[in-house]
Amino acid sequence: MQLGGIRNQVGYCAAGRRVSAWRPGSGITDRGTIPCPGRGLDRLRFRVLNAGRTKRLLGPLVGAYTTTNVWPVGAEGLVATVGRRAFVSSDGGRSWSVTRELPASSGPMGVLPTSLCEHDGELYLAEYPLGDEDARVLASDDDGRSWSPYHVQEDARHFHGLFHDPYGGRLWATTGDTDRESAVGYFDDGRFRPVGSGSQRWRAVGLAFTPDAVLWGMDCPYVDTVELLALPRDRIGAAEPEPETVGTTTESVYYVETLSVGGESVVVAATAAECGTDSTAPTAERADSGSRTARVLAATSATGYREWRELCSFTRRSSVGESLSALPAASAYVFVRANDELGLVINPYNTSRHHGEILQVPPSDLERLLFDDDPEAVPTVGGPGRSERTHD
Repeated sequence: MQLGGIRNQVGYCAAGRRVSAWRPGSGITDRGTIPCPGRGLDRLRFRVLNAGRTKRLLGPLVGAYTTTNVWPVGAEGLVATVGRRAFVSSDGGRSWSVTRELPASSGPMGVLPTSLCEHDGELYLAEYPLGDEDARVLASDDDGRSWSPYHVQEDARHFHGLFHDPYGGRLWATTGDTDRESAVGYFDDGRFRPVGSGSQRWRAVGLAFTPDAVLWGMDCPYVDTVELLALPRDRIGAAEPEPETVGTTTESVYYVETLSVGGESVVVAATAAECGTDSTAPTAERADSGSRTARVLAATSATGYREWRELCSFTRRSSVGESLSALPAASAYVFVRANDELGLVINPYNTSRHHGEILQVPPSDLERLLFDDDPEAVPTVGGPGRSERTHD
């Protein structure tokens, strides 16, 4: 099961086409099943590709993979993507309707988990083509029931994510994947304005916002050292701003979150244990990092986000596809969500332990670990009372 977004301390999750709700201390409850659209062979293909049974059968060969995203929107609504289709529910997941077909070259999930953003009363969705289609952002003013073009980017492969900046009030975005295509920037009257671009330092998936800076980690699997970067707000708008390196790791950084703990701001970054090749790598010899470990890292405003502590790590599951070139192999991810009340919610995926579980680290444990230097504060993430076991 993959964790999506959180609304009112409830996490919304997807396993195949099944949508569930997670509540701390109350477990997981089914909310509904996303229907199979289309007719005939198209409908059958959709059903087979996105069925939990299919994924379980293929798991030993290619690893665990997900094809569904789900996000809460508005008071009761949900938006989901399954493969190349977007769906909407206005009743908390009990019923669904198709709203849009995504580009033909879209990845298995349709878009990335960071692709949907609520900003100034509207929804924005970034498509994720892997082929020659233009990179597009869509907008909706009716909670995802309909979508219209908002922006087309012709000089990037795709958008990685869209993000609301609570301090600057702007809609930000990240693009990739080559040096030329990689940028971090914001939208201004429907135009994407890169703050910086032109190297892998500007290739990011998620963004974290603090009052003083915008932070991210490099999404680059073929370098020896992945940088964790901070761009001070006073450099936004400079001709050629350079972000500061505030930390390093060995795997691509995908997802980042912020929360307040003990009166300090905390930034959490989750890396991925990627498998396979990066078609944009400059040389075939360094197509991926070779790491089998996905990590969750955290740093605080007390250190200027320059001291990163590893909260937990997970090893990627082994699969036949890792050693047989004729088969694909899935990467391992750690989906993370955070807020001041829940603390940190962790969802490892395609990992040898805790795969598909929802793991909660309460704010009190984070405070003990990050500020009291208590290594026993989180002895085993997902210990009794803090995890919910799920299956996908």
